[in-house]
Amino acid sequence: MSDIEETLGGLPFYQIRVSHRAKRMQLKVSPLGEVEVVLPKRISQKHVAPFVAEHQTWIEQTQQQMAALYPPEELLPGTLKFEATEQQWQLEYLEGKRARIAEIQGSLKVYSQDDDAARKALQNWLSRRAHEVLIPWLHDVSDELGLTFERAVIRAQKTRWGSCSSSGTISINRALLFMPADTVRYLFAHELCHTREMNHSARYWRLVESYIPDYQRHEQVLNKGMRLVPRWALTV
Repeated sequence: MSDIEETLGGLPFYQIRVSHRAKRMQLKVSPLGEVEVVLPKRISQKHVAPFVAEHQTWIEQTQQQMAALYPPEELLPGTLKFEATEQQWQLEYLEGKRARIAEIQGSLKVYSQDDDAARKALQNWLSRRAHEVLIPWLHDVSDELGLTFERAVIRAQKTRWGSCSSSGTISINRALLFMPADTVRYLFAHELCHTREMNHSARYWRLVESYIPDYQRHEQVLNKGMRLVPRWALTV
């Protein structure tokens, strides 16, 4: 459950994400400078605006840091590379009445009427490719580890790499295609472990470690990983 809120008194826009697992309010700033407040289910939304106001200086400083880490770039790439699958394409942009992408011998031909349509076509293609690659991969890791789940979906998330609901639905960020393969596998194991432990307790992390002994290394990669994602893939 999420709501978009506009704050008062010159404070930034922010998005609320209600979490069943969070124990305290948290602030996250995406590479695009967007602000998300993680709100524990038991805490009223009336506390969010004062929380944002209290941390306004931190938000502004973090947005400036993100702007330095992720400088503006062309939103239509000339090349595209997936670290997860070691695939790379050259892109060619052509005029077309209907936005579409044709994959031909290591190149992507993007047909569109304008840049916005081309970017949207690329984003749709990314989501389709993520569904084709990541969901079967998740099933393979599930079989390997003996940790089952109910269903999987692909998301275009900006601050989370994945999540697992209490009903066993695993959400996967399509941007994982830009991460190293061993880190993608770790993220799958991380979410699959939540089918046993719906928390981040010490028992949960022991379970993760039993499958991925060097999980902390992958956590570090993911914590900084958004800088490996091209800006066009984050903009929706």
